[in-house]
Amino acid sequence: MTNRLIFRHLSFVGEGKAPAQLTFEAGVNVVYGASNTGKSFTLAALKFVLGASTPLPVIEQMEGYTGVLLGIDIPGPGKTTLYRGIGGGGIRLYPGLHLDVPEGVEARALAPEHDAAREDNLSRLILMGLGLDGKKIVRNENGEKYNFSLRYLDPFMFVDEGAIIDARSPILSGQVVGATPEKNALKLLLTGQDDSAVVAVVPPKIKKARRDGQLELLEQWMAEIDKQIDAVGLTREQIAEQVKRLEDGLNALHADLMRRQGRIDHATQERRRALDARDKTTAQAREIELTLARFGRLMEVYESDIARLGALEQGGHLLLARLDRPCPLCGAIAEHHHNDGKRDVERARMAARAEIARIEREREDLFSTIALLESDGGEHRIQLRKHRTRIAAAERLLAFLRPHESGLRETYETRIEKRDELRDHLKLFENRDRLVVQLSQVTGAKSEPKQKLLVGIDGPTGHALSVKIHAVLDAWKFPGAPAISFDSQSQDIRLAGKDRRANGKGVRAVLHSAFKVAVMLLCQERKLPHPGILVLDTPLLTYREPVQVPRHGELAADERALAATTLQEHFYRHLASLADRAQFIILENSDPPATVAQDVTIHLFTGVRGDGRMGLFPPLDGNKADVIDEARD
Repeated sequence: MTNRLIFRHLSFVGEGKAPAQLTFEAGVNVVYGASNTGKSFTLAALKFVLGASTPLPVIEQMEGYTGVLLGIDIPGPGKTTLYRGIGGGGIRLYPGLHLDVPEGVEARALAPEHDAAREDNLSRLILMGLGLDGKKIVRNENGEKYNFSLRYLDPFMFVDEGAIIDARSPILSGQVVGATPEKNALKLLLTGQDDSAVVAVVPPKIKKARRDGQLELLEQWMAEIDKQIDAVGLTREQIAEQVKRLEDGLNALHADLMRRQGRIDHATQERRRALDARDKTTAQAREIELTLARFGRLMEVYESDIARLGALEQGGHLLLARLDRPCPLCGAIAEHHHNDGKRDVERARMAARAEIARIEREREDLFSTIALLESDGGEHRIQLRKHRTRIAAAERLLAFLRPHESGLRETYETRIEKRDELRDHLKLFENRDRLVVQLSQVTGAKSEPKQKLLVGIDGPTGHALSVKIHAVLDAWKFPGAPAISFDSQSQDIRLAGKDRRANGKGVRAVLHSAFKVAVMLLCQERKLPHPGILVLDTPLLTYREPVQVPRHGELAADERALAATTLQEHFYRHLASLADRAQFIILENSDPPATVAQDVTIHLFTGVRGDGRMGLFPPLDGNKADVIDEARD
């Protein structure tokens, strides 16, 4: 796969329609024949499938056809087929070459417009293959830039009949806004240098508009400030003096306020400490009260236990006294009874007496503890009275200090507000001074001389292009071996010192063709990207027959001189010698010389039904016209 494009075929499809196909070979392809047979329509269709925004001409023979396919070799993807609907819109890319819309083959959708931020557009796909993706060219002399797109390559790939004979430069479309990028597109191709490094500048008109706007705005601001100063009614010196007096008074007030605030802070801290101590003492006193209550209940338990044990001991004593008497039932004396019960009662009575003694000892200890707790409670009550006294004293002091501090603070804040207000008045004078300086800077600023941006190719590159054009014309045996030079002003060539536009249409067409061929060859010699395809519509117009092609008029003198030479033969022979480097599609009214017929691929459109191929499209049925309205073919 080469690093250039190669067209393989052009095919129009539609359901129920006979195929309309045109195949191309890698060398020179000549499509010639009668007018109104579809030659110029072929060029328009090629541009259309490659994403051009210009719609296809509306012709009668297109009825029923729905789409157009272009078989093309693209560096990277390789052999592919592009499909686009007749009405325009997006493009589908099919892998491989197809004369009709393939079934079962997945297509890749591509947008026709260039989008540098996305890769799903045909322009970037082709530019990436050629090595031109991501390039920038300036759009105007202020340095604003465009992304380089496939459309900037159109003039170097497609030359229609109107452009090839036009008096303007071969690289210019005639649109003023497009001149700068069109010139720099040629520079990019011939030098490989784009305009990424160019820094945009502000146009003089915009600079002047900005300056005028700044002046108007500054003057408006100054008028508003002057109005505010007049409303104040004081001079700057009077205001500054008042500010100084206020600041001196504020310093004294601030010192007094700090002293008063310090006393308030001290009293507040004292009150806080007294409150904390009161709360702590209150909690301790409460704990003592709870403990005394629990001890009181314990004392009651002790008293109850002593009473119960005393009754038990008393009962045992009475029971022992009765055991020494005669039995009331049998009258037997005590000695004759068993003594085990007596011993048990005695033991129980002794145990009760011992338990009573133990409880009484514990009760005595409890009495002592209660007495200590009651003493502590008394101390806490004394402390609570002291704390309340401290709290009351602190609150009385705060009640005395706070109103004075509040009044002093209010006075301080009022004077602060007044001082700030005066300072704002002073800022009016400061802002006015600043605006005066800015106004003087704007009015006194000198306009910088505009530095013209270099647009188009430089002198050495123009000379190299002129040498290459001369070599091409020499290969074509252009008569007279004239000197060729490049005019940077018109971006066109001069022939023996005479502008190209000063020649007849046929001579202009030959020189335009030589210009485009030379650009291609110079790019290849410098190993710079070029599509490698050139489609020329009537480059040999000078060999026309005025009777058969009346719209171009009679031959001019220089055209008659050129038509008398063999340039036509050498033109085809030279292009054929470049078959391994480029592809040419020549659209002509007259047939190529028989001497070069074997070196080129020829398609003849006879324009006559039944005599070979009538035109690009099959002839219409019935009484419909057998011509294609090509709008100037």
